[in-house]
Amino acid sequence: MSRVLDKLAVKATRLTRLTCFGVVVALLPAIGPATSFAQSAPPSSGLDVPTTKLLAIGTFTAKGSPDQWKPLLPAEVRDTVRLYLAGKIDQWYLKQDQSGVVFMMNVTDPKEALELLGKFPFGQAGMMEFQIIPLGPIAPLRVLLAEPAK
Repeated sequence: MSRVLDKLAVKATRLTRLTCFGVVVALLPAIGPATSFAQSAPPSSGLDVPTTKLLAIGTFTAKGSPDQWKPLLPAEVRDTVRLYLAGKIDQWYLKQDQSGVVFMMNVTDPKEALELLGKFPFGQAGMMEFQIIPLGPIAPLRVLLAEPAK
């Protein structure tokens, strides 16, 4: 049994390496020698992906002390639930250090997300700021859909 597991582990390692190599090979034409990693991908690079969700990371500002936010918390929670029920917030979390919240949003426009979250009581009082991160499908996975050479 141990020998079978060892063989499977070797095959899995080879497959992982091959997949990583394929992703790198697929990315090379888009990166090219004249392109800096700091530059954004050109619009027709084949690496463009649609924004399907936004990650909104909220952090308390200096104004957001517990004495200041506790009276606003019930209204903040009601507004969060309203956006959830409207389908704008998919998931919500409290950061482990309790310095803010994280929302997975069913919104594709960062401006819309900031506008929605800015209407919350904490946002109106300047107690919380949000970093918005657009998310989308992993474009290099397209290499897995390519037909093998014959």
